[in-house]
Amino acid sequence: MDAEAGTSRGAGEPRIGHYGHHHHHENEKQQQRLPRIRQADRPRRSSKVVWALVILCTLFAIGVIVTGGTVFAVYLLYKPKMPYLLVSDARLVSLEYDGGGTIQNLVMKLTILAENSNSKADASFSRFDLAVGFHGAEVAALRARPFSVARRSNVPLPYLVVSAGRPLNPDGMQYMDGALKAGVVPLDLFGKARTTWKVGIFVSLRFWTRINCRFLFFYPGNGTAMPIDCRSKSP
Repeated sequence: MDAEAGTSRGAGEPRIGHYGHHHHHENEKQQQRLPRIRQADRPRRSSKVVWALVILCTLFAIGVIVTGGTVFAVYLLYKPKMPYLLVSDARLVSLEYDGGGTIQNLVMKLTILAENSNSKADASFSRFDLAVGFHGAEVAALRARPFSVARRSNVPLPYLVVSAGRPLNPDGMQYMDGALKAGVVPLDLFGKARTTWKVGIFVSLRFWTRINCRFLFFYPGNGTAMPIDCRSKSP
């Protein structure tokens, strides 16, 4: 009995051990096969992503080149120039100052030209907001409704500036006293306007044009101003 039991156990052990070794060997084969499949798929996916990025970058570069070439061609064809404002005439007609810090009456004639030097594009001016000032104090406001200026032309804007009862601060009072004694009265013109004009069919350009000038009027006297090139500038 003992011998048979030992024989049966001895006969059974190799079979169990052989089955476990065989099963372990098959698991190793499966594990070796799986990574090979995944490693083969990853390069394919990554290559597709790389090609997609290359195509997108190429299309973007082509778009930038085409857009830049189009803008450059339009610029060479139209050669756009900024519309601007130009003061063609300024004269101080009368000035009444009471010596107590108040401008009783001020009359000034001012002609402003809205210039459009573009040869192939009309321009328009809007949001016209200018003012006449003395030593930081606003004396009068100048306004205009939106208007258009044909190519290679200008539109004159004549103003008769009338101001009354404008008080001055102590510095302004002292400055006015000195100006009247010297016979030269300084008046400032400042403000801005919106300019719009088209370049080509689809491109519409809009810019602010700003003006800031100081006129020196001979007053008391004939009221004329010293020559000055007073025109607006766009950024």
